[in-house]
Amino acid sequence: MSRPLIEVRRFLNSDPPKLVEIWNSQPLGAHLAQPMTVGSMETYVFAKPYFRPETYLVAVEEGTIVGMAHVALSRDLCPQRAGEPGAYLTMVMVAGHSDYALVSTALLDAAEALAKESGAKQLIVSGDPPLGPFYFGLAGGSHNLGVPSTFEILRSRLEERSYQTIGEYWAMRANIHGFRPSVSRELMQIRRAYSVEANFSPPPLPWLQSCIFMHFERSQFDLIPKLNSAGAASATFIDLPHYTQLWGVHAAALVGVESAEDGDAAKSGYLLGEALRQLAETGVGRIETQVDKNDLGGYSMLRTLGFDEVYQAIRLAKAL
Repeated sequence: MSRPLIEVRRFLNSDPPKLVEIWNSQPLGAHLAQPMTVGSMETYVFAKPYFRPETYLVAVEEGTIVGMAHVALSRDLCPQRAGEPGAYLTMVMVAGHSDYALVSTALLDAAEALAKESGAKQLIVSGDPPLGPFYFGLAGGSHNLGVPSTFEILRSRLEERSYQTIGEYWAMRANIHGFRPSVSRELMQIRRAYSVEANFSPPPLPWLQSCIFMHFERSQFDLIPKLNSAGAASATFIDLPHYTQLWGVHAAALVGVESAEDGDAAKSGYLLGEALRQLAETGVGRIETQVDKNDLGGYSMLRTLGFDEVYQAIRLAKAL
C-alpha cells in the first residue's frame, strides 16, 4: 500500500481552527500554553506586523491539515534589516495522530527550501537571543528561544537532518509568594546608596521588541543612585497570562537585566531581589526566565534568588 502524499502549502485564513486543534492535541508537558484559542492565535501570532502568510507552511494529507512549520525571514522582522538574508524556523508542529516522520520531513524540506530561496545561508531554530520573533508567551516559556528538552522528538528529527547546536540554555523558575531577598553586608551597603523604582508604564521599546510584547503588560524596575538620577541597572518583566491560566498562579517572565556598570553582579542581584519582592506584593506568584549555560554568573545569581532549573533548551541551526 502506497504511503499518503503530504502536500505543503502556504497559510490560508481558514486554517486557524484546525491549527489550534493540533496545538491543543500536543502533550501538556511540552511547555505550550494550553488551551489555545483561535482568538489568541490571531492576536498574538497572525496580527504581528511582520507576519507573512507565504512563510507559514501548512501540511495537508488527503484534505486534512496535519501539521505546520513557521518560517520568519530577517528582512521582515525589522525595517533596518531589510537587506539581511537570515531565516528562522520559529515553530514546527505535527498532529498527534499523524506519521510524525513523514509529515515533519515534508515540512522541514519545504521550510529549508523557502529559507534557501530567500537567500539565507542558514536556517536557525527559534530566533536570536534574547527572544524569538513569534510565540512569546505561548510556547517555550519566558524567552521562546531554542527547542525545549520536552520537544525531544523534534530535536532528534532536527539533529538527524544535520542541524547543529549553537546555544544551550536553562529555563529557570521561582515561586515568589512571600518572597524576601537575602541580607548581607554588601547588599546593605547597596541599599544605603541606591533605591529601586518600579515603572509599570515603562518607555517604548525598539520596534521589534515592541511587536513581540505588544499585547503583554510590561514592568521595569530601575536601580537609581540616591545622589543622582542616572540609572545604574534595570530589569524588565512581562506578564504571562496564558501560563497564568495553565499553571493557576499569576506568572511573569524576567526577560532582561541591563547594567550601566559592567561586571557589578551585586547591584544586579540586589535589583532583582527587590523587584521580586515588589512583584510578590502585587500578587505575582511565579517568575520564569532563561539563562545561557555559559553565563555562570547569571546562573549563580538566579540560584541565590531561589530559581531552579525546570528544563533545558537547545538552539540549533543548519547550513543551507
